[in-house]
This record gives sequence, C-alpha cells and structure tokens, in this order.
Amino acid sequence: MPLKAYFFILFMGLSLLSVAQPRHIRLVDALSAENFAKHFNTDTVQLSRINTSETPAGVFVAYRKADTLNFKHEFYKSFDGPGYTKVGLAFYARKGNDYQLSFHNDNAFYCESCNNMRDYHVSVSSDTVYISISWGTNDFGQSEGFYFVYRPIPKRWQLAEIHRSGSGDIGESRKEYRTYTKNTKVYLDDYYAEGLPYDSTVISNQAISLTYQPGNYAALLRSFKEIPKNSLFLLPKVFNENTAQYFMEAGLDEDQPDNANPIHAKNVLAANEIGYFLEQANQLDAAQVFLDKVIARFPEREVAYLNRGDVFFKKGQSSYKKAQKDYRTYIALMNKRGLQAKIPQRIATFLNAQ
Repeated sequence: MPLKAYFFILFMGLSLLSVAQPRHIRLVDALSAENFAKHFNTDTVQLSRINTSETPAGVFVAYRKADTLNFKHEFYKSFDGPGYTKVGLAFYARKGNDYQLSFHNDNAFYCESCNNMRDYHVSVSSDTVYISISWGTNDFGQSEGFYFVYRPIPKRWQLAEIHRSGSGDIGESRKEYRTYTKNTKVYLDDYYAEGLPYDSTVISNQAISLTYQPGNYAALLRSFKEIPKNSLFLLPKVFNENTAQYFMEAGLDEDQPDNANPIHAKNVLAANEIGYFLEQANQLDAAQVFLDKVIARFPEREVAYLNRGDVFFKKGQSSYKKAQKDYRTYIALMNKRGLQAKIPQRIATFLNAQ
C-alpha cells in the first residue's frame, strides 16, 4: 500500500473516532442516563453521566472515549486498559423529544490515566456549567474547578472563574481563585483542561492566591500580608471558616489527644494577629475560629478579647451581648495590668449605649 494511502486511511479512522458521538437522538422514553445511554453508547464512546440544562434547553453528557482502539478490544478488558480513555463533554440541544449534538470536547477533562485523575464532575445551574476535576496522588491531591457562563452571543459557554487548590510534597497548601472578563477567548466547547493558557487569550479580571502549611501560623500570617489590598475582598474564596478549622486540626501534634488545642506559646502572637487580620478583612467567622482558640488556651490575653469583641460587634445586634461580655473582660484585664489609659474610647461608648 502506498504510504500516502496508509496515512489517509489512518487519518480517516481517527477522524471517525473524534465524531463517534451520535449527532441526533430521539428519546421516546423518560430522560435519564440509562435511557440516553441506549442511544448514545457506541464501540468507542460510552456515557458516564448526564446533566440537564435549561439555558439553553438540552443535556450535557460526560463520556468516556477510546483513544485509537474500541472498547471491545482485548486491551480494554485488561487490568490497565480502562485507564487509557479520554473523558470528554458533549452538549445536545433539545427540541421536544429530539436532541441534536451541538458540540463535543474530548479534552474537557483529563484522560483517566493522566495525572492520576481520581474524580470528575459536571453540575449545571441556570446558565452556568461547573467542571470539577481532582487529580494527583492521595497524599498530595489537587482539585480544579472551572465555571463557564452561557453567552447568547456567540451562543457559547465562556470561561468565567477558576478555582484551584492542592497540597505539595512538603505538606504546603495552595489555593487560587481567578475571574475572567467577557473578552476571554476560552469556551466550554473547545477548551483544554490540562493546559488552560495564561496568555493574551485568557484575560484575568480578579485574582487571589494563598500558599501556607497547615499548622504553621507564622507562614499563614506572612501569606495573608502578601495579598494586595485590592484583592482582600476575594479572601473568602481561598480561606474561610472551614479552612481555618482544618488549618488548626492539621497543626495538632501526634502525641496530643484529638481535642487538644494546637496553639502553643510560640504561636499565640501569630494566631491572634491572624484573627485580627481576618476581622479587619471582615471575614468574621474565620477570625472567630482563631480568637476562640487563643482565648481558650490563654484566657489572660486581653487583646484577644478586644479582637473577638470587635468580631461580635461587626456581626450585628444579635451578637451585641457577646461583644459586651468580651469588652468587659478586656477592660478588667487591662485594669488589672494598669493599662486602662490604653483602652479605646469606642469601647466605653458602646458599653454605655447598651
């Protein structure tokens, strides 16, 4: 066979695989993954899960796709075979009981063996599609989330947000959040999950990143202080109450009981400063996590009562009684040390008004 003819046949074979999804499905039964799979599955493509969309009306299909062989081949019956599949996403626009293929993207997720991909999900709400991927080793896993918003013009889902988090081989946690402008040329139908570019085609609008090691209070405080002031309003995207709880639990010594407080004398200053930083950034629940621990471990630390009182004050009238209690404890401790002259006037003004 001439070499040119061989490559033509090979190209045609690969091209057929790339469009192996049915282009048209008429569903006579109720819409379900099982019923859709009856019409969707082929030798090279198998439905994984579906999600319905209302804007526009249709069905998103996450699917597994054989690379160059088909699922009936002996290779895919072996132990390693199932891992060597692409995982893609397709959208079928709905017109009554008819579903027309609008797009398919074989690179919407990683291949099942790529980067140890452990799990993937698609969720759809209103006009937004959320793609989540977890990958990496069990000890140092990574997760990525991509939000795409439907744009009536040009009738495509456009990248709007990215969330990334994970841990490195020294136990360091990394979190990142980015939003994108409407000029971003990244769309759900053709983006490449493993290599979203950071170039002129991806215009970041807002961004925040945080790197720290759980239990290392000084490092976390440094990371907070490195955040640009104009990005602080994004802080809840990378650090919140649940993150704060995990940070402290990860800081427990192995020889301590599970309910032990991990804040030691060397950490108390940084822990209190973290609580103050979060209070100033109006991330009140996370701030309270740190200040509660400081006060439980060091009940004589007067400034922690001031900071936690400020947290309760900012939470509003329903928390005013807690604020009063902390402020009064703060005043008593300051008087005990002969520091009453340093008590802010605003504290007395608040207490007298109650």
